[in-house]
Amino acid sequence: MKEAPKRVCVIGAGANGLATLKVLAQMHEVQSGQWTLVAFEERDNVGGIWYPAPPSGNPPLSPIYDSLYTNLPHCLMAFPDFLFEPETPLYPAASVVQKYLEDYAAHFDLLRFVRLCARVERVIWDTNSGEWDVTLSTGERLEFDFVVVANGHFRKPQYPIVAGLQSWLDSGRAFHSAWYRNPRGLAHHKKVMVVGGGPSAIDICADMGGVVPLILHSIPGPTLPGEVTYPKDTDNYRKVGRVAEYQDDGKVLLVDGSTESDIDLLILATGYEMSFPFLSEITLGVPPLPPPLPNELHNSTYHVFPLAHHLFPLQGKFPSTSIAFPGLPRLIVPFPLFEDQARAIAQVIKDPESLDSITCTVDIVARAHAVMREQETEDPLRIAKTWFRFAPLEPFEYRGKLIAFTGKNWTAPDWEVELWEKRASLRQGWKAVEKSGKAVEWLKGVGENGIEDWIELCRKVLKESKEEEEWNPKL
Repeated sequence: MKEAPKRVCVIGAGANGLATLKVLAQMHEVQSGQWTLVAFEERDNVGGIWYPAPPSGNPPLSPIYDSLYTNLPHCLMAFPDFLFEPETPLYPAASVVQKYLEDYAAHFDLLRFVRLCARVERVIWDTNSGEWDVTLSTGERLEFDFVVVANGHFRKPQYPIVAGLQSWLDSGRAFHSAWYRNPRGLAHHKKVMVVGGGPSAIDICADMGGVVPLILHSIPGPTLPGEVTYPKDTDNYRKVGRVAEYQDDGKVLLVDGSTESDIDLLILATGYEMSFPFLSEITLGVPPLPPPLPNELHNSTYHVFPLAHHLFPLQGKFPSTSIAFPGLPRLIVPFPLFEDQARAIAQVIKDPESLDSITCTVDIVARAHAVMREQETEDPLRIAKTWFRFAPLEPFEYRGKLIAFTGKNWTAPDWEVELWEKRASLRQGWKAVEKSGKAVEWLKGVGENGIEDWIELCRKVLKESKEEEEWNPKL
């Protein structure tokens, strides 16, 4: 029996949306015209977060700052069948990644599926027709059988809940890093505190350190091994702990009871909320811990729950096999994972019965209990905050499970695991190579023979970094 036609809507044409388009476009059903495929992108180009925008709007269209370079070597983060150009710096600038995504879209002929300057305003499930009613900023109303929510989660700022912070924000003494671009215009400040434990906070501290006499770096909590490496304290950079209260007159009380005074600017590199303003079918708030699973889909702003395979919503308002939420896990290698998630999505669109809701429910409950044991808490908010923060090797396990779901087997290559585990040392090592002036020489001809060239370069960087540490253990 011939399969019924299906209409697929992808929200967003960043890396996630493009990966979804690429995988679906290679399906026979799309190529034969049996499935129709369209992605709606609110901006005038593809690229998502990598496509820069001025620091205007609430919030800006992109939080990309001028000094941003990737946190992962591009040979690890690239789509497996579309590498970066030979001799590309190992940690490319944001503009290089944007060009890479544009080239990816062109190479796989994806722009034919993309409608630019078309923002999705509303997505509602019509129980009568059994389809999604999608309203665009153009005023159009369209119907779809399946929706892929790939709108990204680096847009709406996440503000910490700390006493006194709102007063600093209201007075203009504090702003979120979503509005940060460079230190120009901030050089008149004398003592700046940057709050956040991630790579963006580290980058902003480095930026500001060149123009401000003293940078205080407030690190809210511990990080996983290999995640980031913090600079050593210097005369104009000092690490401090989590903030307990923002007080008047530039004073900040830390959780250890100490106080920092005369702070005249606060930059909050505190992350972003998961946000789906167009989707009324999702409940905003922290869900109760399972079992049982809630009957509604919840967005805690830290996670979306409950999702089978971290993709498909198990709830009672609409079919779990009619919508997917790729790109939510953190501490992962994003681009390859986006394609693997897209293959799982293609599997469910083609064969909805392949999604075993009972088995997936058992898996979600088991994961919830594992996270509770690991975090030593049954606080739903703390579980929400850590739900998508994968353990060190979990990204590879997850990819293997996704690929197994599509009927194939996959084991992460040894080199991928090696570079992932050593990513912090590798990034520090490459910075040292660039500082020494040897980067251009080391990159010459690298990539002309494919991925093996890049693996060899990474291992060369790691070897040089280890030898330097052994020679000068104070580094």
